[in-house]
Amino acid sequence: MSQVIVPIYYDYASSLCYVAKKVMEQLDGQLEIALVWKGVQISRRHQGWKNGEMIGDEARGKIFRVAQETGVGLRLPQRWLDSAYALEGAEFAREQGKFAAYHTVVFAAAFEEGKDISALPTLLRLAEGIGLPVAELEHALKTGALTERIKENETEAATFGIVGYPTFMLGAFPLIGIQPAETMRLLIQRYVDKAREQVGH
Repeated sequence: MSQVIVPIYYDYASSLCYVAKKVMEQLDGQLEIALVWKGVQISRRHQGWKNGEMIGDEARGKIFRVAQETGVGLRLPQRWLDSAYALEGAEFAREQGKFAAYHTVVFAAAFEEGKDISALPTLLRLAEGIGLPVAELEHALKTGALTERIKENETEAATFGIVGYPTFMLGAFPLIGIQPAETMRLLIQRYVDKAREQVGH
């Protein structure tokens, strides 16, 4: 049976998107879905988000609460990250057939290793480590060759009224945020069953 496509809007600056990635890894093989990760930069869509600013106590508390509920450990950066280069780099990696590897190393760098993924040299080192052509990537990032693709994702997210990250699109229903693995499994399975029913009619 073919997999049901589930788009997920994400940002590398979002710790909850990192948690979502880890939770979905726990469910790997349990759901007949294909997750399609669509990068959207929070700072361009949320007035309250300021790249480089210290992460306040209230935000930290919320993040750690979700991490605890989902059983995902993480190392939180001191400041909000600027993800512009990282998101465009993901599109470059997708073109090169290395999206999954790139996705893993960038999230790990930000939320496990405490690296500043907004710094271009850091990002290029990560890309080099998974075998991406670094000179090509650097050129694409510096010339803004992939900026439009991220803006298209942002426009798409806006049409669905998406206001939080991560957001899983279950058909026309946006599932915002991340729940423990078993809750996610039940919610997504219900959607998959309904999608299959509709195809069967």
